[in-house]
Amino acid sequence: MNERSDPNRHLRIPGHQVELGMYVHALHCGWLQSPFWRKSFLLVAQEDRDKIRKSVPQVTIDLSKGRGLTLVAASPSRDQAVSAPPPATIATIKPRRSKPPTEFERAGLIAQRATAAVTKLFAESRLGRAIQTSDLIPMVEDIAQATSQGLAAMVAVTRLRDRDQYTYIHSVAVGTLMMGLSRQLGLSDEDIRVAGMAGLLHDIGKMRVSPEIVEKPGRLTPDELIEMRRHPALGYSTLLDLDDLDPRILDVCRHHHEKMDGTGYPDGLKGEQLSLFVRISAVCDVYDAVTSIRSYKRAWSPHEALAQMIEWEGHFDADILRAFITSLGIQPFGELVRLHSNRLGIVVREGESPTTPIVRAFFDVPEQQTIPSEDVLTTQDPVLRVERGDYWFGDRWPSLQAEIMADIPIPDTPLRRASSL
Repeated sequence: MNERSDPNRHLRIPGHQVELGMYVHALHCGWLQSPFWRKSFLLVAQEDRDKIRKSVPQVTIDLSKGRGLTLVAASPSRDQAVSAPPPATIATIKPRRSKPPTEFERAGLIAQRATAAVTKLFAESRLGRAIQTSDLIPMVEDIAQATSQGLAAMVAVTRLRDRDQYTYIHSVAVGTLMMGLSRQLGLSDEDIRVAGMAGLLHDIGKMRVSPEIVEKPGRLTPDELIEMRRHPALGYSTLLDLDDLDPRILDVCRHHHEKMDGTGYPDGLKGEQLSLFVRISAVCDVYDAVTSIRSYKRAWSPHEALAQMIEWEGHFDADILRAFITSLGIQPFGELVRLHSNRLGIVVREGESPTTPIVRAFFDVPEQQTIPSEDVLTTQDPVLRVERGDYWFGDRWPSLQAEIMADIPIPDTPLRRASSL
């Protein structure tokens, strides 16, 4: 692997000294001997650490992205004194953390680095310079690793966003969501990474739209809306001449605002004309947009957003949307679920987190009878799975659902500008 030597950033160490929290910049072994397909990554799994210690002679770590070695003060022997590293090298080694980074800390670091990379690439595009999408490959690899066991941490940290960086963090969030949904759909590792890159690049066309329009705090005028809706085609033309860019990334860039019923833009495609990756991007793009705080609207809660998206007939592929809901582990308002206590209930309010809503229990499964309604904290009585209302209650289900939710306050619907741009 070719790399520039940077003593203030990169440190080469024996493989048996690697620790959790280090960022692996390079593995110094033959590719047949390497236990990993990734070239660089944050070391967060003990299993991966043990593989490196066992089979990789030397590793270069990146001190700007992870922890360094721990130096233990001791009286060196004569042999140790001869082989000790020079003082300049010691000075660059970071002190060891008392604990390895938490899942949310790791996700925060990855989101921060990915946002910086997207910001830099988009800035080059805005200035009309040639862009290097290869700079985003390490970010895709990091997000893939961070989301391999679940989306919760990465989704949470990308929701905590700076309004001035909305476009860039939105791109990171959509890339993250597309990777999670692709994994839920059983796509290959390569396809998952293509989906991630497509998400990172899907809004690059906004760099060729006036910032006054993109960042306008209020409702767009008809002329401004026409200009804003040029961004998919503008992004497509920006990426079209790049070498070796997967055509599915171009497809997502141009068509992420198309709808299943043909009322989207820029080409009015519908149904089978929309590729799988475009259907995935449409769901992820809208979900992140409507759950984000913007100057012109409040953020929908995840439960509210999913419930509204289900109601938008003709907008999304219904099967893809259901798979997306499963990938998030979040139930929409009005969803019928089975609790650990073997009761059926409906999701009615937000709880302590998006995955632990408040559920109104009303039916006892073992007794096969309705019971007095009770609002349940799912931190104490967890959701086991989603259930089909028509299976349990037949034609009565729509009216029963409406009756149970009749006294639930419905929030004011925010402007739908975010879902239509």
